[in-house]
Amino acid sequence: MICATGLAQAQTQAPPADSGAAGDPPSRVARLSYRTGDVGLLPAGEKNWGDASLNRPLTTGDRLSTGEGARAELELGGGTVRIADDSDFGFLTLNAQLTQVELTQGTLNLAVRNLDEGQSYEVDTPTVALVVTEPGTYRVDISEDGKSTRITDFNGRATVYGEGGAQRLVASGRTYEFADSSLNEVMISDISGSDDFDAWCSSRDQRYQQQGASDQYVSDDMVGTQDLDQYGSWQPDSDYGQVWYPASVGVDWAPYRTGHWAYVGPWGWTWVDDAPWGFAPYHYGRWAFIRGRWGWVPGPVAVRPVYAPALVAFVGGPGLNVSIGIGGGGPVGWFPLGPGEVYNPWYHVSRGYYTNVNVTNIYVRNDRNVVINNINNHYNYFASGRPMPDQRFMNREAPRAFTAMQAQDFAAARSVQRNMVAADPQHFAAAPVMARGLGLQPSQASFAPPRTASARSLPAGGFQREVVARNAPVAAFAARPNPTPGTPRGPAPSPTQVRVLGSTPSGNRAAMPAAAAAPAMRAPMSQGSPAAGGRPDELPSARFARPQGGEERAYQGNRQQPANNQPRPGVSYIPSAEEDRAARMQPQPGTLPAEQHFERAQPAPQENAQRFNQPRQEPQAPRYEAQPQQRNQPQGGYQGPQGGYQGPQRSYEQPHVEQAPHPQGNNGQQGRPQGNHDEHHPPPRKDDQHN
Repeated sequence: MICATGLAQAQTQAPPADSGAAGDPPSRVARLSYRTGDVGLLPAGEKNWGDASLNRPLTTGDRLSTGEGARAELELGGGTVRIADDSDFGFLTLNAQLTQVELTQGTLNLAVRNLDEGQSYEVDTPTVALVVTEPGTYRVDISEDGKSTRITDFNGRATVYGEGGAQRLVASGRTYEFADSSLNEVMISDISGSDDFDAWCSSRDQRYQQQGASDQYVSDDMVGTQDLDQYGSWQPDSDYGQVWYPASVGVDWAPYRTGHWAYVGPWGWTWVDDAPWGFAPYHYGRWAFIRGRWGWVPGPVAVRPVYAPALVAFVGGPGLNVSIGIGGGGPVGWFPLGPGEVYNPWYHVSRGYYTNVNVTNIYVRNDRNVVINNINNHYNYFASGRPMPDQRFMNREAPRAFTAMQAQDFAAARSVQRNMVAADPQHFAAAPVMARGLGLQPSQASFAPPRTASARSLPAGGFQREVVARNAPVAAFAARPNPTPGTPRGPAPSPTQVRVLGSTPSGNRAAMPAAAAAPAMRAPMSQGSPAAGGRPDELPSARFARPQGGEERAYQGNRQQPANNQPRPGVSYIPSAEEDRAARMQPQPGTLPAEQHFERAQPAPQENAQRFNQPRQEPQAPRYEAQPQQRNQPQGGYQGPQGGYQGPQRSYEQPHVEQAPHPQGNNGQQGRPQGNHDEHHPPPRKDDQHN
């Protein structure tokens, strides 16, 4: 406990004023923990799309695009983002305090399990910005034309921000449909069902909810730990405390061999492992060869770990004939650092970062001061670009610890396992450890594996549709190396398709045709066809589709009314901001009606335990198809969708619209209509607030 407290204090110490901390890389990244189908990756600052690899670290400026039938999951330590097919997603800001993402097309699910003090999540869409500051699960859908956003709050509370300082709280158990950025027009309905994407997200959530041994031995903020219990086991060691050993590996297995090297800005050369568990043990902690096998030793549990691209030492010099250029053909060699050994980054860092990336990933057995002094001694040599004299590494002579491959294979992100070269142990023993890593320049394949010739086309340079943001995005680090090694890299180009709410619009976005806003997006398709996402053996998609027929909206003045004066089942119509302000000036007779409580239906024992047991009720229409504002009046009033989940049959009368008075005071609660209410058309809940 004393050692952990000291480490926490050391981690939070402010770096010296002249340390250049502004150029430090972020301490937190996202991990691509699951992918299926066509998932394209556009690294920050790049123009060409590549293929997204499992366990690839992602950071500010990186973008993903999923094709038909594809899905992706991103783990962030305490939170998870899951992306449905036909979706465009990117990181606008990713650091220790803020996770800010853009969704310009498609659907995502955000599950926030825990938040450290000061942390928040933000999802920016073409219409609104969703800000999450407490745990909860949310789904965001973008309409086909990009002019509407649907937010489903499964559990938790969050805030939606719009133009002119408008904001509205969203509450558990409801779906909110925003047709514009003013938040004047919003439709609220109870959650009535789910689709296959919801079911998949629910099954993935169950993995994170299961308690395992890893929860006791690693920090909650460490990314990639949920796979450790499934693919290995923990065993105590008298020297290193609790050690994790991977299962089902060959007798000749060794760390940093089954994967490839990628160039990820701002860190540079980064290890990307092929194993499903291969993230946390390669970016945190240290490896040790213990009683004939390799085990992973994590850092202290009580501190937030700092991510590292790879905790290895590169070797070079005349003894190994390491090539500095791609075409030289010489080998590149490395070995894993052992417990207690100091990691020398091969990218520009401040003294504070140098201390933190080491102290948060080194297990302390006895005296913390020994570790701190060792780090300080190493930094003096590191800052001057000199190797530490007479330094010994415990893994340098361990069986299978050293790995080498040709420089051109290294830079081309080829598989290490299939392209290893035999290294002479005598040459290896004479080769010095490189104090600043490799001087090897990346190739185009270093940033992301190339896409196949048959892959769908993606827009060069990123997404064309604009999103609105609550917070201004930070400048992304450039993916490519700086011409001058050892100096801070310049930022990548700032995102041009992000407009901070309250700033001047960058053009007539609302009038922009959908085809011009996203030239690479697909045209609307008829629902049920395989091309439209109606694939065999799948539930109907619950993606946002404009209501048809009796459910179509008709805008009358500044108030939104259902077409043909027929109410939509389970929907509350919220007055505009102007009406709210007028209502506040009215007398407040009587008392507010009792608050309604909504609970999620529990599945029957014989059914599969998913978040929802019925498919989401959807109109029979093409997904994301924008509807004209005028339509012939259908016969017979409201017609429910055919097939799928059918809720209770009710009769609906002509809606009686009343002004919604607000209580006096500064409590920010939305007022409720006075008098009687139609039992089939309940008033808004107390927790459906807006300002």
